[in-house]
Amino acid sequence: MLSTVTRRKLELIISRISEGEEVSFQERVELHKFSLRYPMIAGKISQALERGEKLV
Repeated sequence: MLSTVTRRKLELIISRISEGEEVSFQERVELHKFSLRYPMIAGKISQALERGEKLV
């Protein structure tokens, strides 16, 4: 189970992706690590990427 602090941190990174903002390599590695364990995170990342693509 994710702690509240970790979940909020990941959601902040995901929201930056959806807005087309810059995300560091380390943040992407962290997202990948959690997305492998938590399908909910993987789904949010997919949605954010789709929204980000629409901005371009």
